[in-house]
Amino acid sequence: MVKLCAHLGYQFQEFPPAERIARAAQAGFKAVEWPSPYAFTPQQLRAMLEDHGVSWVQVTLPGGDASKGEKGLTALPGRESEFDAGLDQAIEYALALGSKWIHPMSGTVPSWDAPGVRQAYMRNVERCARLAADNGLGLLIEVINDQDVPGYAMCRYERAREVFDALGGTPRLILDAYHAQNLTGDATGVARQWTGEIGHVQIADAPGRHEPGTGAIDFDAFFAELARGGYDGWVGCEYKPATTTLEGLRHLQRYLQA
Repeated sequence: MVKLCAHLGYQFQEFPPAERIARAAQAGFKAVEWPSPYAFTPQQLRAMLEDHGVSWVQVTLPGGDASKGEKGLTALPGRESEFDAGLDQAIEYALALGSKWIHPMSGTVPSWDAPGVRQAYMRNVERCARLAADNGLGLLIEVINDQDVPGYAMCRYERAREVFDALGGTPRLILDAYHAQNLTGDATGVARQWTGEIGHVQIADAPGRHEPGTGAIDFDAFFAELARGGYDGWVGCEYKPATTTLEGLRHLQRYLQA
C-alpha cells in the first residue's frame, strides 16, 4: 500500500497557508510535509494537526534567504552559526509536531570542490546527525538535480554515498522520483540501489514535474520496487499540479482510497 502525504509547498497553493492542513485532510491525506513551517509557531501547527487527525512527516531546516535564491545552509562556509540556530529550531518543531525526521538542505555553491564547501557540509551534517540522535530523531539527506537548482551542492548520488559512509549509516535518503529520473533516467533503479537506506520518498513525474501519470516514469514499477525493498514510509506529493490540486488528485485517487 502506498501511503501518500500532501506536500503543502506544492499542493493546495490555491488556499491561504492557514487552511492547507485542513484542505489536505478533507482531500483524504493523513499526513503532510511543508518545507517552510516557520511562519507558524509549533503550537499553532500542532493544534492544526490535532484538529484534523493529520501527522507531520519531516521538518526541513530553515534554508537561508529565499529572496537571494538560497536553498539551505549546510554547505555554505561562514554560515555555521546560522545553521546551528536553524538546527535548534528544526529540532524544536520536530519534537512539537511529532515528526521523526529533520532534513538539512545543502544549499547552492560555486562548486562542491570550492574552498571550504565540503568541510562546511560535513561539519554541519555531522552536528545535525549528532543532535538529531540525541533527541530521538533521524537525519534525511536529499539529492536534488542541478538542472532545476543550479549549483545545488548535494546533486549527485555519489556525494550522498560519500556522506553516508562518513556518518556510518546514520542518515537516510529522501528519494525524490523526479530528481532521480532527471539525474539518472531510471528512478526505479535508484530505488533499487538505495534499498534499506530510504527514509522518505517524494514523487513527481518527469518531464514537467506534474502529477504521476503525466510523464515518463513508470510509477507502478517504482512503487513495486520500494515495496520489494521493504519501504513502508510516507510518499510525499512534491509535484506541481497541472491545473488545480483537487483536479490533479484524480491521478492518485486509487492510492488515497487505499
